[in-house]
Amino acid sequence: MIVYYSHNLFISMNREDKDKSFIIWLEEIWEEIEIQFYGIIGALFFFALLYLCFHPPWMKPLFNYFMLLNCPYGQHLNT
Repeated sequence: MIVYYSHNLFISMNREDKDKSFIIWLEEIWEEIEIQFYGIIGALFFFALLYLCFHPPWMKPLFNYFMLLNCPYGQHLNT
């Protein structure tokens, strides 16, 4: 009877360990996604500050492209 009880206890502990390891695995994946998100936001913020402070000529075509995307259809053809 004691052996049977300890066997069930071991099985239930093993299942909890698997659930905990799965949760830890999900948390690690979420942490990696979060790091990538902050990296992308940081890079965009850096280039926006670079453009606002120095107006480098190599960024002007990119800025013009984004300005064309914001124009209503056909308005950029009149200029």
